[in-house]
Amino acid sequence: MDISPQIVADRLIDTLTGPVGLAFSLTLLGALTIGSLKQRKAKLREVESNPPVGPNVPREEKIPVVQHDPDQVDRAAVMNRVSHLAVSQDWATLAEEIADWERRLEAAPGGERYHDIGIETCLTGLRSLLDKAPRQTLADLEIAEKEVARFMERHRADPSDHILAVLAARAHIMMAETCNADFWPPAAQKQAWRQMAHHYLQAETVLSGFDPVEYMSPLLASSFYDLALGMPDGGSRIEPAFEDWIDLDPSDPAIYAHHIPILMRQNEGKADLILAEAERARDRTEGTLGHGGYALCVLPAIAEDADFRAQVDISSLAGGLMDLARSSATQAEVNWATAVLANEAEFAKDGDKRVLLSAFDSLIQRDLSVIYPRIWDREVDSIRDLLRETFGRNGTPRLSSATLYAPPETKAAVA
Repeated sequence: MDISPQIVADRLIDTLTGPVGLAFSLTLLGALTIGSLKQRKAKLREVESNPPVGPNVPREEKIPVVQHDPDQVDRAAVMNRVSHLAVSQDWATLAEEIADWERRLEAAPGGERYHDIGIETCLTGLRSLLDKAPRQTLADLEIAEKEVARFMERHRADPSDHILAVLAARAHIMMAETCNADFWPPAAQKQAWRQMAHHYLQAETVLSGFDPVEYMSPLLASSFYDLALGMPDGGSRIEPAFEDWIDLDPSDPAIYAHHIPILMRQNEGKADLILAEAERARDRTEGTLGHGGYALCVLPAIAEDADFRAQVDISSLAGGLMDLARSSATQAEVNWATAVLANEAEFAKDGDKRVLLSAFDSLIQRDLSVIYPRIWDREVDSIRDLLRETFGRNGTPRLSSATLYAPPETKAAVA
């Protein structure tokens, strides 16, 4: 049975500890107004503008625009379900459902995993408390410490449940990150350092009874990864933790978005390491997403350092984006891939620019059927200008990603 957003917020305030309930409920309230699981399909049919029809209407004007894109709607629906179970204090069912999402790697159309949304939602109240803490003395974290203790109580009540273990470990890691001495006044730094070490050790103790590969759990693997970032010997732990994480879910863009910037900061000026990782990423997905892994790997590197663009194999990037769009069969992925191609084409020159625009044109002509402006991060008029250029180009090749992987002479002919 669906419940109204306001009832959810009210029950959270009543059921959870005062400040925790308030922080949690206010964060969720905006998302819950989008709708429940039953309303999701109806929202997906909501069109911002009814496109005109007729033989004289330009093609770019015929493509409908939808503001509530499916990523927003799916995310809100998952948050709604998780918050409903949290209000009911039904943590056993909540953990079971998150584990089921994780087992099936269920994701929003744009790729965000339901299990990640669920864990994030569970920790929303704690995150709000930590963000709002004055950080003058460690006493400012007393309420947050009590919330961490509640996650530990749930874990101890069912120590074999890996989802409850992840929540407890993540809560400790969040506290440890907050206790980083650099964020505290000099008088509190020594105590803060001790608390940071304590919480990292507590997280390690919680996770020590679990093997991510044995449980086939990306959530456990990501928790081990974040734990490694805070441990004295973390340098030797990060790469094995990443390998477990990415092997369990090779197509998750969030993994590369998390890992690649860290790898670049730890190896500044060593572009060859990132390129080698991109090659391994391509190998991981070649049998499922084509060159999609290459694109997933290099895009966070470009976002971290724009100069890295000069190192990228443009054919692999363009082909990888086409593979991701066409293998997903979702318009969210098509919108995302075309938006990235358009953006990268603005920075490219000569043959590289032509390759990117050819891939862009091919996706627009063959795959795009709805516009989600939020994904493009552009005004609708700007998007339609790009489409108009595509439809106006003469002799534009309708590429397949295989064309981009062809021998050099074939690619030269296309360019």
